[in-house]
Amino acid sequence: MNIIYSAAPGATGSAPSATTTATGSGWSFIILLAMLFAMFYFLIILPQRRREKQFKEMVSNMKRGDTVITVGGIVGKVIDIKKDTIKIKTSMTTELEVTKRAIATVLKEKEESKEQQEEKDKE
Repeated sequence: MNIIYSAAPGATGSAPSATTTATGSGWSFIILLAMLFAMFYFLIILPQRRREKQFKEMVSNMKRGDTVITVGGIVGKVIDIKKDTIKIKTSMTTELEVTKRAIATVLKEKEESKEQQEEKDKE
């Protein structure tokens, strides 16, 4: 019966003090929080910055005559480049003006000519 009442309020006994457990758990919480932030940074923030850097480089190296693919799947050849938009020609008479953020892939003019030459060589 003594075991049941040993943790009762006002009971005298050797109970663990709150100050010894609070300091240990405080440091472990800070370390856990730092590890969580490091994982978040290396798994989410750093790859996103790399993708943005690659995109900016791709768009800045784009020039007239390059073939582009938009995020909507439209394929066209670059006719004119402005500050925030580009004008692409999708067929013989259709011209579209899209924002630079809508470009998914830039296919260089040289790469296409190499592919066409390889196809001609195979025939």
